[in-house]
Amino acid sequence: MRNPGQFYLAVGVALACYAAVWAWLTLVSDSLRYRRWGWLGALTVTGAPGLLAILWPVLGYLLETGWLLARIVNPGGLAERSAAAVTGVWQALAPARQSVVGLGFLWLAAMVATAGAAYLAGPGRAGDWKRRRRLREDAGQIALHLILLTGAAVFSLPFFWMVATSLKPDDMIFKQPLAIPRPLDYRWQNYPEALRFLEIALPVGTMYGLRFVGNTLLVTAPFMALVLASSSLVAFSFARLRWPGRDALFGVLLATMMLPAAVTMIPTFLIFKSLGWVDTLRPLWVTGAFAGAFNVFLLRQFFLTIPTDLEDAAKIDGCGYFTIYARVMLPLIKPALAALAIMIFLGTWNDFMGPLIYISAPERMTGTYALHLFRSQNTTEWALLLAASTMWTLPVVVLFFFTQRYFIQGITLTGMGGR
Repeated sequence: MRNPGQFYLAVGVALACYAAVWAWLTLVSDSLRYRRWGWLGALTVTGAPGLLAILWPVLGYLLETGWLLARIVNPGGLAERSAAAVTGVWQALAPARQSVVGLGFLWLAAMVATAGAAYLAGPGRAGDWKRRRRLREDAGQIALHLILLTGAAVFSLPFFWMVATSLKPDDMIFKQPLAIPRPLDYRWQNYPEALRFLEIALPVGTMYGLRFVGNTLLVTAPFMALVLASSSLVAFSFARLRWPGRDALFGVLLATMMLPAAVTMIPTFLIFKSLGWVDTLRPLWVTGAFAGAFNVFLLRQFFLTIPTDLEDAAKIDGCGYFTIYARVMLPLIKPALAALAIMIFLGTWNDFMGPLIYISAPERMTGTYALHLFRSQNTTEWALLLAASTMWTLPVVVLFFFTQRYFIQGITLTGMGGR
């Protein structure tokens, strides 16, 4: 606090919130029917004022954006005048934003504390011990979700900073690093400018920076297909076939996971140089045909838990080993294949060392190298760099958002036979 007066005011507001929430819970506890609504539902209802106060700045930015859209769609109309009036009121209350947000946090803190006390101090009933046990379980779930939300907010901060900075003018980047640019100050032109900036590194006639995206897709797609095919074949052999030295060779394969990547970097480069593949895209995707140790281990553990009855039934029907692998086993390990495909895509999409080692021609570089072009010996185009980084990150975020169910399912079911 800047002075004792503000401290005492905050304490008074906290006590007032405490009393208000206690009265709120006491008066409406029967109507809310906590046992039917659920603990989190009751907390959401009683915490609505605090949530609105915390979201006060976001509401203001939405109002300004709405006013801007009203000016574009219906200039001088009723929508613009109404939005301008509401925006004017919000701007007049701008000095009180921090106080309102602080009050919102105090309200939520008091609400959580008093809600637990009110729930615990309810009238005694025959099933009181069940209610108290459920309270402990609910409290543990609430604490766990709060910890997870806090961790998610911390890990999301760099992404938020990247997106916010990509929309700022150059003079605002270092003055207010974490500030959200106002709608009227959004520099959406940073995104097309970031693509045009890459023209200096590409031959004349190339379609802006989209050439880098095309090169990345030409590497990612065949590499992912080769890894899935080779790793599943090797894993099937280690898990379902019996041959001399199988377990010993699998142990040697796992031991290769302890070798640093730098150990094999130079020998691999010399091999591709002798083949004449340097400065081409082949070294970046051909290596997918050599099954990696971790990929084989993941799929082998999944293969091991599939009942042998299915394999025996296929043999009775006259199926060979490859038919059993392709028509019986592969459909059963789809969750593991999906999880592996997502990890391969992320690794290949963000690979920087591979293109840097094997490729020298700019028109053959991938997207990660394109981000490096925004940095020079004298200066760095931070706004354009972060705009390009945002465009490069969004496909990965969207992919994981839509496929996270398969990713989690493939990881958690490994070792359980897909059950």
